[in-house]
Amino acid sequence: MFKVLFKKELLENVQNFRFLLALVLCLIVIPLGFVVSQNDYADRRQLYDDAIRNYDLAHKTAIDIMLNGGATFRPPSALGFVSSGVESVLPSGAETVGFISQAGATVQFNNTRRPDNPFTGFFGRLDLAFIVSTLLSVLVMIFTFNAIAGEKERRTLAQIMANPVPRPTLVTAKMAAGSLLLAAAFLAGILAGILLTVVLGIDPFREAGTAAPFSIAVGVSLLFLMAFYNFGLLVSSRSRSAVSAMVGLLSFWVALAMILPKSSVVAAKLLMPIRSQQVVDLEKGRARLQNDTDQGAALQKLFQSTPGIKDMSMDEYFKARRAQNPAVDAFEKAEEQLQDEFTARLNTNLDKIDADFERQKGRQAALARNIARLSPVSCFIHVMAELAGTGFVEEAAWRQTRANFKQLLDREIASKQRMYVFGQLSYGGLNIDRQAPAPKIASAPVPLEKRLAAVWVDLVLLAIYGLLFFTGAYVSFLRYDVR
Repeated sequence: MFKVLFKKELLENVQNFRFLLALVLCLIVIPLGFVVSQNDYADRRQLYDDAIRNYDLAHKTAIDIMLNGGATFRPPSALGFVSSGVESVLPSGAETVGFISQAGATVQFNNTRRPDNPFTGFFGRLDLAFIVSTLLSVLVMIFTFNAIAGEKERRTLAQIMANPVPRPTLVTAKMAAGSLLLAAAFLAGILAGILLTVVLGIDPFREAGTAAPFSIAVGVSLLFLMAFYNFGLLVSSRSRSAVSAMVGLLSFWVALAMILPKSSVVAAKLLMPIRSQQVVDLEKGRARLQNDTDQGAALQKLFQSTPGIKDMSMDEYFKARRAQNPAVDAFEKAEEQLQDEFTARLNTNLDKIDADFERQKGRQAALARNIARLSPVSCFIHVMAELAGTGFVEEAAWRQTRANFKQLLDREIASKQRMYVFGQLSYGGLNIDRQAPAPKIASAPVPLEKRLAAVWVDLVLLAIYGLLFFTGAYVSFLRYDVR
């Protein structure tokens, strides 16, 4: 009985051109999205390689970085065609600001990427996450809106049920046939996209570590489509007519795909307001100013309280310094120790301000994400972004790279500079090997295991949503009035 019903559902979907529509759409849109995204990636990768090459030519030694500033660059994601995520707003570089003094390097993000086509900002990228969550989810509604309610209107459902056909067998046949056709159309589009990119010489899997997350992304896309298909059957089995089923599906789609994800950010800001980045920057500026004032006062106090030194004239002091007078050496060591204490205190205060701000932002983002998880569309988009290396894990790793770069510059350059004070005169000392190579740090890719660990909740929720929709459609059809 199941085979007969399954074949009937397959033939019906093929004959009314639904499967043909899905197949044509997937064979056109998915390869197009792959090609456009990979061409964009090739351009951005070329810009990244050029930036690295030009930077290395101009920054060969540590002295070059001390005088001209240093920078580190973030490579674009090779899987941006899966999901652009937050990559469009992620800075492409982190660079020093001003002169690197003994107080430490100031490193800030700087987005040096060229502006994209303005229409991209208006409408977003044609990546796989968008295709599945928007285009194919609408296609699923076309597949399912009259799968049950439409058959009731045409009286074919009553004719089938007039025979000894178990309702569970009929509804599972509908689910299996529709899911199979959708999966076939989607996988055909994926295969066509891969083949087209290979033929055009823009193979997305040339870089190591891309095949596994892409395969998982395809599996997650199938899970999402199956969940949405069951949701369509659920709405159709709860509607009296095909028109009401379509209206209901459109309403739910707007709520799940548009309203809930976007309103989650607004709700989180209202429920958990935090300071702005400008306020934090002012706070850090006040901390630096206060530290400089306190340090200057402490150095003057040290000078005034050091016997022998305070009574020297400037010429006497520098003459004694050239003669390596023990009193002068002891005085300068005391100054170095004092400056190290103030530098450590400043770094502690700045780190505390940054940590507090990041913690507040993290709590607000977590609240927004948890609200958005009420929608399976949000769960799906989060998973796809992390698998593509364009999600929040990548952002956190990039922030850590900036912090590591600052620590490297502080250790290799800032800590080897000294500023001494004699009365009202300041003079510096430099202990850097002029032939020492420029310190560098690379942006390491986030391991797949860490990216999956960040979205395991979303993956579980996607499976739960799929199970709930399946159960709801199954139970609703068992109680459906076919007359």
